[in-house]
Amino acid sequence: MKPTTDNVLWQNIQRRLDNSPLPWRERIAGFGQMAARDRRASGETWTDQEVFKVLVLAVLSSNTDWSKVESVLPEPSTLFHRFDPADYATLSYTQVETEFVPWFVARKAGSMALKRNLICLIQAARKLEGHSRKHGSADSYFTAIVHRSQSDPKRAALLLGSDPAYKLPSIGVPLAAETLRNLGYDVAKPDRHIMRAVGCFGLADFGAWSADEALRARTKAPNPSCARQMAAMVAVENLAQNVQEHVILVDTAIWLLCAKSGLNLSNADLAQLASTTTDGLVALIESWMQEEPTEQRETFEHLVRGLNENRRGGREVFPQALKGKTW
Repeated sequence: MKPTTDNVLWQNIQRRLDNSPLPWRERIAGFGQMAARDRRASGETWTDQEVFKVLVLAVLSSNTDWSKVESVLPEPSTLFHRFDPADYATLSYTQVETEFVPWFVARKAGSMALKRNLICLIQAARKLEGHSRKHGSADSYFTAIVHRSQSDPKRAALLLGSDPAYKLPSIGVPLAAETLRNLGYDVAKPDRHIMRAVGCFGLADFGAWSADEALRARTKAPNPSCARQMAAMVAVENLAQNVQEHVILVDTAIWLLCAKSGLNLSNADLAQLASTTTDGLVALIESWMQEEPTEQRETFEHLVRGLNENRRGGREVFPQALKGKTW
């Protein structure tokens, strides 16, 4: 997508959220990730307890409706002993199964993967606690990965979520990105919602994933792979750069369009947002033609060619057969 088209898409996204009952900007601010970004930009670092809390919240968000986890916050602070990684690292698998899992189940905030994820979290806590003892902080585990990734949080998310040398147990690429966001890094989270959205918007090409098939299935998402997850992160980052917004803001706005705790739009609804992205351009072109029809003719023809060539699905915005009739 070109910057101008991206601007119209972003306007459509904002308009759809503005016309909903959801106070979406307040919701995004409430997640704390924008504030974390500002904090990181100011040079602050995170305590070990803050780092482990970030990791815990990322793990709890896996395969569940985030609103269920939100409903019990900030209660887990007591359960996790103020998120001390050294304390959690001493737990046995049996303790997690008999104490932690029932706590979340009783509050209807669990998921099918909760037991496995909380057990894996013991190993993650041990890894972070050991790193802190050796290097002075758990936060430096993540800053070192970002540094190794040439300060690119997208690459850091791939390393943290897939490379055995850096991967934390229970953390895949989407949760790695979520962890980095909570630690103040401006990166998209390539979960199923974001991947299906950027696919429906035409911002990323997922190859064998059929857009037509996706539209017939209400919320079908592409099968994840590291390459596709990177493509989704790049797509959101490019969109954010073109509309001059932070990646976290754009990414979370798109997520709110898709998630159950947001608007829960279908793939067809998402595609409709993208299919109307030329409306603003058409109006602009028409206004130009009315003002200076002779002078703007060359510019108009150039834009017509560009719009037709970049139209998803091969359908022309300005078909030659209808020239002089509808345009």
